[in-house]
Amino acid sequence: MTKKAVLLLLLLIVLAVCFIPVTRQKTFLVKASFFNVYQQLAKPRNWGQWRSDLRSLWLSDSAKISNTMRPDGFKINAGDLNLNVQIQGYVFAIAAHDKNDKHNYAYTVLPGKFSNATLITVTKTIGLFNYMLTRYNNSLFSDTHVNDLKNFMENDDLYYGYKIIKKRVTDTNIIVLRKLVLSKDKFAEAAKSLTALKQYFSVRHLTQTQPLIAQFFDKHNDSTQVNIGLPVDKKVPAKNPVTFMEMPSTGYFYTVRFRGKFKDRLKAYAAVHRYFNDRLMPIPILPLETYLDNKLPISDSDTVNIQINFPTF
Repeated sequence: MTKKAVLLLLLLIVLAVCFIPVTRQKTFLVKASFFNVYQQLAKPRNWGQWRSDLRSLWLSDSAKISNTMRPDGFKINAGDLNLNVQIQGYVFAIAAHDKNDKHNYAYTVLPGKFSNATLITVTKTIGLFNYMLTRYNNSLFSDTHVNDLKNFMENDDLYYGYKIIKKRVTDTNIIVLRKLVLSKDKFAEAAKSLTALKQYFSVRHLTQTQPLIAQFFDKHNDSTQVNIGLPVDKKVPAKNPVTFMEMPSTGYFYTVRFRGKFKDRLKAYAAVHRYFNDRLMPIPILPLETYLDNKLPISDSDTVNIQINFPTF
């Protein structure tokens, strides 16, 4: 055999070795409940929320993302990107094809030791040459998008849609006027209550310390409970119909900011309820709405800028 033939043979052997498949695994801890993580993966409409290569299209025009369900999984089509997901128990086998490349890998999703922990083991098969290039850096599993999922599930802003913050109670002295009114009159009656409270604290020589507080809770028979409050600088005796409420200074609020139509604020309520349920936390009393512009809405479509406070003591 000539020297040239030997070199060619060696080159072919080296090339063949480079394409020998190597299976690698890595387990990622996700600080979220197993149920939530599994549901995020099991429903194709959720994938646009967390995958970085789908999210921009999902935010701009989610109608361009189509899903096809099958008994063993689903397909997602989004322009040049196609995902084929097979589900078998706790295993999600994913084949991702775009105009540049193909990626095949699997997630095995299992509960962690704690209720708010999930383990995702990613299994990926690649050629030996590619493995050698990436074994000493963090890019080996980057195309599996597992870090996208981890970041989404652990980030309240992304998963719940709102930043949820724990704060100490600041408004400890509040004068309140409560009314049960017809729902169609709730905004007009709220305005009357606010006027009455302002007259009350003027007579009592009080100072308003924070923006006004309100609660609007729908009741049966087309009625609404409307509670309007003003944080003040000192304690005062109650005088019907005005009552005095003192919030414990050692208490905490879980708060969320909302700016939008008054009627849409219930989305923020739902997000915080999910947050509490996921952590098995009780909501001892009804939440309070702080109107940061210090003005009440005049209709369901009026834009409000509020902080919704969920007390926990």
